[in-house]
Formats: sequence, structure tokens, C-alpha cells
Amino acid sequence: MFRIGIFSKLVRVSARMLRHYEKCGLLYPAEIDHVTGYRFFSMKQISLLNKIVDLRDMGFSIEEIGDILPNYDNARYLEKALKKKAKEIQATIAAEQARLEKLMDMRFQLRGDKPMVYDVELKALPEIKVISLKEVIADYSDEEHVWEKMFQFIIENNIPICKGEGAYSDYLDDEYKESDVEIEISLPVNELGNNNSDGFVFQTLKAIPHAATIKFSGSYENYSSAMERLGIWIEENGYEVVGNVRGIALHDLLITTNPNDFLTELQIPVGRTGE
Repeated sequence: MFRIGIFSKLVRVSARMLRHYEKCGLLYPAEIDHVTGYRFFSMKQISLLNKIVDLRDMGFSIEEIGDILPNYDNARYLEKALKKKAKEIQATIAAEQARLEKLMDMRFQLRGDKPMVYDVELKALPEIKVISLKEVIADYSDEEHVWEKMFQFIIENNIPICKGEGAYSDYLDDEYKESDVEIEISLPVNELGNNNSDGFVFQTLKAIPHAATIKFSGSYENYSSAMERLGIWIEENGYEVVGNVRGIALHDLLITTNPNDFLTELQIPVGRTGE
């Protein structure tokens, strides 16, 4: 048996943490001298301690560790717990990555390396033949999964598309929504097909006589600055919004894998205020 100080040196876990694990009911001393109060640990407890430390390092809370330890030898239970924690960690990584990207964007802006945001242009948009897919997605970041379905359908059905004409995203909700976002994506085609199936529809997007448009380069994180400029232009020039916001990816993952090379155009149907 080893007193807590010696044991902590041998196992390289602080005495404070050993006391904490005891308080939480994870690891009790093998023996306690009721006269002196000294705590003694056995080297046979190292296996249990290693499990606690490993689970802690994986990100499990004390409460979660307490639930897992009695079931540690149950492979199915342990696999389920590890899979759940892996998903939580992946979500945390994604959230932290998004924070890092915003931080880097601000650093670039401070250095003057702002993404290019072009001037607003008022123009007529012609009608266009497309294949479309409308879905409700978890949030705006989930749009890429809808595009994956689109590309898979096009490949499986050998549908010819018009390359170089952009990819359309229409946001159909009347207001910004944090979840359950209704979106319709479209790709231009030379001819309308007859096979509408699995939610995919051949249709003609109507012409828009007046649309306020703006282009911006770089990742989609730059959407806000472009929309700000577009909104100010609409307001200052006596227009009002009369339709849904539509985004067109002019240079995206179909052309380049570098987000810095993306080129996107935002289009908003507008009319004169009061008309």
C-alpha cells in the first residue's frame, strides 16, 4: 500500500485529483487509517484509475464516467457511449472552426485584406430552364447536403447541365429562420426533361424585370457584408423588395476547392416604393 502522495507520484496523477475522484465516487482509497486519516492506495487500482483518466481525456464528464465505469466491459454499451461523445466533439470542432474563420476574417479586414465586394447593379434577369430540388433543411449551413443529392441525381440519370452558368439557391421563407429553412436549389439545363421524381423538378424560372444584384468573392462568410451593401443601395434608391433572395454560385466547388476563389452573386427582385 502507498500513501496518497507516493501513489500520486507513481501514477502521475495529483493528490488533489485523487481526492476529487474519491469525492465523486469514482476511486476510493484501498484503505484509510482511521486514527491518522491517511489514505492508502494499491497498485492494483491503477487499471481503474487509467480508465478514469482516459475517459476524462476523451472529454467525458465526471457524471458520464460514473455511468460508464460499471459498464466498461460491456462492449455494446461502451461503443454507444464513445460514438455519442465523438459526435459531440465533432460538433464542438465545427463550432470552433467557424469561430476561428470569423476571427481570421476580422484579422484580414484589419490588415486591409478584405474580400472583394462589387458595386450594386440593377438588371433584368431572363427566364431560365432548370432542374430544381426543394427541401427543408436544419439550417443554412446544411445546404451543401442538398447539393450533394442534386449532383448524385444528375450523375445517376445522366442529365446534361449548362456548365459555367452558375448554381441557383432560392431562400423561400418570409423571414430569417434559425432552423427548418425552406430552400430550392437549381441548375440550368438546355432542355426541360419529363422525369420529375424524388422531389426533382424540371421547370422554368420566371424572368425578373428588375433585380438589385451584387457580387462578392471569397467564402460564404462574406455574405453579410455583401447583403449590407445591397440593402443600403435598395433603401437609398427608393426600391423595395418584392421577391425572395436568390444566390448564384458563379465560381464554387464545381470549379475550385479554394473558398478564396469563390464568386457569388446575390439577386433580389425589387420594385419602386409605393408602386
